[in-house]
Amino acid sequence: MSTKPPIIFITPEAKTALETEAERASASGDLVGGLLFGHSPDERHRIIVSFVRPRPETGFGKKEFCLDQSRTSQQLDRARELAAEAHYCGVWYVHRTPDQELTDEEWVQTQRVLEDPDFRFKDIVCLVICLYFGDLNTYALSFDLQQSARGQLPTPTQLQLTTEAVSALNLVKPSQPPPPPPPPADWYKSPDVARRLALEREQLAQGYHVEPAVTPGGKVIFRLMPKHRHEDMVFYIACEPGFPDQAPTAFLSLRGDRYPLLSPSLNEWSAKQRLVEAADNLVEWQAHLLDQKIAAADEALERGDYQEASDLLVMVLLMNPRKPRAARLLGQVQAMLGEE
Repeated sequence: MSTKPPIIFITPEAKTALETEAERASASGDLVGGLLFGHSPDERHRIIVSFVRPRPETGFGKKEFCLDQSRTSQQLDRARELAAEAHYCGVWYVHRTPDQELTDEEWVQTQRVLEDPDFRFKDIVCLVICLYFGDLNTYALSFDLQQSARGQLPTPTQLQLTTEAVSALNLVKPSQPPPPPPPPADWYKSPDVARRLALEREQLAQGYHVEPAVTPGGKVIFRLMPKHRHEDMVFYIACEPGFPDQAPTAFLSLRGDRYPLLSPSLNEWSAKQRLVEAADNLVEWQAHLLDQKIAAADEALERGDYQEASDLLVMVLLMNPRKPRAARLLGQVQAMLGEE
C-alpha cells in the first residue's frame, strides 16, 4: 500500500446532492451521516459516485451497525448505473461547526465500517461536510487498517471533482468486462491449498488447541485456544478463496456476534507467512490492547453507555479471564443494566 493517502474524486452530481443533504440535516447534535458508493480505478485514486443516508432501522451510528446490502440494495443498484464497479467505499458526516476532525462517535463508526469482516476493505473514504453560519466546505480523509489497528485518526487528503481530471486519469470507462466467475465452494480441496491448510493446522496444533470447520459459504475456520499463556482465550482465524495469497481474517465470537481482530501481522500478510505466526501475533497484540479496552470501558461507563462498557469488558475477559479489575467493572455495569 502506498504511504501517501489516495486522492479522492467525486462526481459533481454527488457533491451537489451531498451538500443539499447537509443543508437539510438536523442540527440536533446527533450523529448525522451515511454511506458512500464508489470504486478504485487504481491504488492512488478513489471515485465517489453516490451516497445514502441509511434508514433509522439500519442502525448507522450505533454499536450494532454493520454493512447490510439488503437494506441499501436499491441505492447500490442506482450507484452501479452510474459506475458498474461501484460498491460501498466509505462514510460521510455533517458538522454544524467548522471543525473537520471526526468526533469520537464518528471515529468509532468509521472504524466499524472499515473493519466489517464481510467486506475486507484495505481503506475507506471519509467525507466531512462542514456547514457553519452559511459557510459550507467538504473535506476528504482516508482511513486504512493500519491506522485503525493503531488507534490513529484518518488522514486528510485531496478532494477533486471528476471533471477536473477525467482526461488525464481516464477515470470514465464506457464499459467494463464481466466480472470473473466466483471461486468454487470447494476451493480448499485443490491439492496445493489442501496441503497448505494441512500444514497450517499441524503447525497451529503445536501451540494451540485447534478445531477446524468449513462454513456453508466455503470459509475454512480454525477455532483456537492457546495451550500455554492466555490459555482461556478463544478466537478464530478464517481463510477464504485466494488463501494463502489473500490474507486470513480473525475474530472473537460474543453472544452470536463476530468482533474482528486486527494485528500488524494480518495487515502485512504475505503468502510466505504462516497462520501460527499470525495467531501468535494476534494473541500478543490483543494482550497489549487489553488495558486500552478497559480504559475505553471506563469512559463508556462515565458517559452512561453501559451496554458498550459491558461489550468491551466481556471481550477483555474472553481474552484474559484473569483481569480482576475488568471482572469487577463488569459486575458494576451489569448491575446498572439491570436497573434500566
